[in-house]
Amino acid sequence: MASWLQHLANWYDRRQQLKQPWQQLRYVALDIESTGLSPSKHDILSIAWVSIHPPAIQLGNAQYHVFAHGQDIDLGQSPTIHGLTKDDFIHSSDPKQTFAMLSRALNDAVMVCHHKGMDWGFLKQVEKVYGIPMKPLAVFDTLAFEKKQLEKTEGVVRKNSLTLSACRRRYGLPDYQSHHALTDAVACGELFLAQGYSVNESELTAKHLLLKR
Repeated sequence: MASWLQHLANWYDRRQQLKQPWQQLRYVALDIESTGLSPSKHDILSIAWVSIHPPAIQLGNAQYHVFAHGQDIDLGQSPTIHGLTKDDFIHSSDPKQTFAMLSRALNDAVMVCHHKGMDWGFLKQVEKVYGIPMKPLAVFDTLAFEKKQLEKTEGVVRKNSLTLSACRRRYGLPDYQSHHALTDAVACGELFLAQGYSVNESELTAKHLLLKR
C-alpha cells in the first residue's frame, strides 16, 4: 500500500509540474551513439547530455562519456566511428557511475532527444542491466514534433526531411558535424528551443507543448 501511495504521489507531482509554463521547467537534451539500432543487442559507445533552462543551454554543465565495454573496438577501414578514435576508448568512463549521474540529472527534468524510440529504448535497457532508474518528468521527441508540424503544413513528410540537420535548417540553425554525441546533444537542445519558441501561444504549458509532438 505504501509503495502504491508513493507511486500515486509521484505521478501527481509530475502532472502538476507539467502544468507550468514550459519555459519554467528544466530540460536535459541527450544523444546516444551505439554499435547498432537494437538496445537489446547493441552497446552504447558514447553518451552526452546537457541541461537547458529556457532560453539558455547550460554548456558549462554538459557531460560526455565514452564506453569501451572491456573490448577492442573494431573501426574497420575508418579512423573513427561516431566521431570516436581508438584513443578515445582508452580513457573510457565507468558505465554504472555515468548512468547514475544521468539518472540524477533526469530527476525533475524533461528529457529531450531526436528519436525517442532509439534513445529511450537504450535507457530502458540501462535500467534493466544496471538497475538504475531513468525517470524524467516526460520525454520530448524533436523528431516527432517536426513530423507533426510537416504533416500539418505540407501534408506529406519527404524522405530525409526529419534528420537532425534537416530539422535544424528549417529554423535557420547552423549545420554541425553530426554523429558525435556531445555535438548532437547540443544540436538537439537548440532545435528543441527553436521548436518551443515557434509555437505562437503565450501561455503554453509543458504538457501542451509535449502534446504537440
